[in-house]
Amino acid sequence: MIGTLWRLFFAICCFRKGPQDLPVSREFLFLSLLGYGLSSFLLALATQSVDIAVASGLIDTALLATLCYIVLFSWRLPGRWLQATTALSGTGIIFSIAAIPLSYWLAHMGRDDPLVLLLFLFVISLLVWNIAVMAHIMRHALSSSFALGVLAALFYVCVITITITSLFPQTQ
Repeated sequence: MIGTLWRLFFAICCFRKGPQDLPVSREFLFLSLLGYGLSSFLLALATQSVDIAVASGLIDTALLATLCYIVLFSWRLPGRWLQATTALSGTGIIFSIAAIPLSYWLAHMGRDDPLVLLLFLFVISLLVWNIAVMAHIMRHALSSSFALGVLAALFYVCVITITITSLFPQTQ
């Protein structure tokens, strides 16, 4: 069953499925949020101490669920929160898994290394793809245009970035 869920998350990442294709399941939501928090922690650990990475992962996960609810509630669609949040957290795990080794590599290589630019461009490409997938999920959840989905995705990215960098400034 978990394999089926991963295939669904990957299909969402490839824009072949939407959040409505996921099962309505609190258990899957819990597992997805747990995995998202863990992957967010591991991603933050590349540049932060363990305690800050734990806090960052918890805050990121809470904001994902909360902001998704706020957006859906604002559009009078709170009933879509469970599947949309499962889709956002599940696809977020996939992007984090791809970004974790790159982030560790970037964090530990010298600025003069010729691979820095290439790795940085790959990370940016993953970020753009992630935002597009988030927009795809929100477009379906809101039954709206892709442009509105992009705005919702960028809203989340801006809020989480501002929150985490304000609470935990980089020490490097």
